[in-house]
Amino acid sequence: AALSPEGANGVTRSRGLPLRIIVGSPSTLMYLSEERPDRACRPSRDQGRHWSCSNFSIPSPGHDCDSHWNSYFIGLRGLHDGASSKGHLKYDVNQYLRRSIDTSSVSILSKGIRDRWATKDVRFLFGSHDTVHCNVGACNRRCEAMLTGKNRLQRGLNFMSYLKHLFPGSKPVWSTYNGGHSAGLAYASRHFTEWAFEDFEVVGETGGETG
Repeated sequence: AALSPEGANGVTRSRGLPLRIIVGSPSTLMYLSEERPDRACRPSRDQGRHWSCSNFSIPSPGHDCDSHWNSYFIGLRGLHDGASSKGHLKYDVNQYLRRSIDTSSVSILSKGIRDRWATKDVRFLFGSHDTVHCNVGACNRRCEAMLTGKNRLQRGLNFMSYLKHLFPGSKPVWSTYNGGHSAGLAYASRHFTEWAFEDFEVVGETGGETG
């Protein structure tokens, strides 16, 4: 959703058809700046579906995953021109991005990705009980990923707070369903049905638990 040109201004590129992107409890989320949730936003103990984070900052030395905290795929570092050599995944992603956005530097690329994201209709569904700690294998446990949260629900809610921080005045559209990491329960939830099959407009976040 973040890197694709599809969905910019809420439509497909080729025919201008409406495009809505629905994301369900991902293991990792791509941050569009160097900031990450502060340590207080990443408690090991689950805080439930009403959790929110208000503080974001650039990780300090010694807590920045050996300076790799912002590397692709958690961040955008390594995707600008000349950052990677042919044969590496980051190089291939750079070649893909160059077709639709200025990739001449990491700062220019990051701004372009942020500006494009702001025009997309992206919505998020999280399981209210999708709270198994990532260290037991429930989600990505690399250092860069752990800086964003300790379980899928926490990572998702931290990212909702981050989007409001990154785009002041914005209201990310998201909801929870009553369950853990279950595609079936996500697809059966009221909000997925409305978002995917019914034509209506949501103003702001929902944040409510649905069955």
